[in-house]
Amino acid sequence: MFTVRRTRFAVLLVPLLTAGFAGCGDDDAAAIAPRADDVVLRISQGGQVLADWTLDDLNTAVSFTEFDLEGSTQNGPLLLDVLAAAGVTSWERAEVIGWGEGRAFEVGLEIEAGDVDGGWILDVTNRGTVKLAADDLPKQQWVRDVAEIALG
Repeated sequence: MFTVRRTRFAVLLVPLLTAGFAGCGDDDAAAIAPRADDVVLRISQGGQVLADWTLDDLNTAVSFTEFDLEGSTQNGPLLLDVLAAAGVTSWERAEVIGWGEGRAFEVGLEIEAGDVDGGWILDVTNRGTVKLAADDLPKQQWVRDVAEIALG
């Protein structure tokens, strides 16, 4: 089952708040480091950053594949390959977080490990971002400009 979530301005506020409170108090585990400017994709699990990927990192560490979905060619690494390269050994659920069209809101897609197979791809777009697309995921649920995959 796939669940789509839209939250206005959530991504804009969280980095500002965590940057302001990072280092305050004794619980530094709750603060996640900000991303570098060239990072296009973050993989996290349980509040820990497993990998920050640039496009060059992805191209070097993970094989790219190409296939047609819904009449257009998708080219990039398979989702399962990126997770494995990030050191993910097991997961049950994940939230794929990206920017919505118009960039005014965050889009999240909740996915379950059992639904993900070799047909799920992180397509590298012409704008230098990645888009999650899958053969068994309706096109209107594809997540454009994926910023993070947060595993639970």
